[in-house]
Amino acid sequence: RPPRSTLFPYTTLFRSVDCTLADLETALDAASPAERLAWMRTLKKSTMTRLYELAEGRDVTPEFFLTPEGGECTWAGRNSLPAFNDFAKAFADHEGRIQGYNVNSGIAAWFGGPGHYLTRICGEEHGQQLIFDYLWQADSAPSSFPPLASNDSGTHKLVYGGMKDVVRRLSKDLIISKAYRNGKAEGAFFSLCRPE
Repeated sequence: RPPRSTLFPYTTLFRSVDCTLADLETALDAASPAERLAWMRTLKKSTMTRLYELAEGRDVTPEFFLTPEGGECTWAGRNSLPAFNDFAKAFADHEGRIQGYNVNSGIAAWFGGPGHYLTRICGEEHGQQLIFDYLWQADSAPSSFPPLASNDSGTHKLVYGGMKDVVRRLSKDLIISKAYRNGKAEGAFFSLCRPE
């Protein structure tokens, strides 16, 4: 549970059918990195669903996920799955493209693999929204990334096969995303928080 000072207009925001993200965004932007992370880690599926709906039209660019200097950056994550809720995603500019992979450990890393993806503007079924595209086949990766592995074979396919994540901005340091597999919504969401 996050500190009381960082609960924001939380209850009011999500009980009102006419609410916007304005008050929440202001509070998130004013909070410390540690407070934002603590808040994100309280999110449940119902709240993530509402956040994604409210964030419609709040687009980001691939460069949003890098450091201000354009360097590699690892974001903390929280998903709506029954297990392995806390994770991270790393991003880097490689040969003019923003690539990423999933930072996991233990059984999650063994089962799913690194899950390399391309961060790009969709321009297809999801319009001009940003996506994490797991269908993209990389031919190389940043030297700091783990070795490339197929997202479409073995147990990796169960996690990343056919996946695209549609990304929307909550604040200057947080995003919300909805997962699609083979063009159909998975009913799964996750949020990412920029590090300190």
